[in-house]
Amino acid sequence: MTVRALAAATSVVALAVGVVVALPDDAAPPPPTVAAVAAGHSWTLASAAGPIYVWAPAGYHPDGAAVVVYVHGYYTDVDQAWREHRLAEQFALADVNAVFIAPEAPAGGRQAVRWPALEDLLAEVFGQIDLTRPTGEVIAMGHSGAYRTLLAWLDYPALDWVIHLDATYGEADSWQAWLTASAARHLIMVGDDTVRWCEELAIDLVDALPGQVVTLDRLGFEDDVVPDAALTARVVYVRSQHGHMPLATDGRMIPALLRLAPIERLPDGPWRAPLGLPPLDAGVDGAAP
Repeated sequence: MTVRALAAATSVVALAVGVVVALPDDAAPPPPTVAAVAAGHSWTLASAAGPIYVWAPAGYHPDGAAVVVYVHGYYTDVDQAWREHRLAEQFALADVNAVFIAPEAPAGGRQAVRWPALEDLLAEVFGQIDLTRPTGEVIAMGHSGAYRTLLAWLDYPALDWVIHLDATYGEADSWQAWLTASAARHLIMVGDDTVRWCEELAIDLVDALPGQVVTLDRLGFEDDVVPDAALTARVVYVRSQHGHMPLATDGRMIPALLRLAPIERLPDGPWRAPLGLPPLDAGVDGAAP
């Protein structure tokens, strides 16, 4: 490790434990997202169903806070997704008051869903961490093959928000039944590889929920401006301007979609940083510590 890299790593650790460490004058400060992750609360939990990663921002407080459960897609596992997709940094960019949970999930179609009951996952997490459980919304977000896990969670009474990152693979009847069973329920879906099924489901939901479905041809990131209708609709469908994997990895769509949900924005996060993360091979180690 170079002197510069060692100094940068030392600064991140210092942020995590609240110790001020003097750095050489030429030491570059860590990127805002890396600093925000280190300043927050982090856990890596062991469970019978595999590892679980948990992160909450430094400004977290339980009153009205959300629980955001993120489920990775196929051809990866939660260790790799947490590290290479830099999930904690993406959650920090969202700049919202929430506890973020990333459990293990199937890496392929032949693997069983690891957590068929969402209540079991939440009980496992909040039984292990020393953080007061949030009182706000429960939000499930998943990429691609995560759809199988998300479908299994639809019977959890407190789940009122589901966000599909290119994870709408049919099952229109299930999603329509879930949405129409309660006026509190919301679905956000982004379609790239799944655009065929997203279009079909959006058409069905326009008929089932008249006036409550908004379709966007893109979701802007530069100025964080979205149509007012998308902030109040029960269903938002985004025709993605990004490819299947960048939706989960480039640091723009995940925080932007979380900002559509009714979660308090925190004043002390890296909100001035533009959405997006540099490529992992760009010389910046964005992996969470």
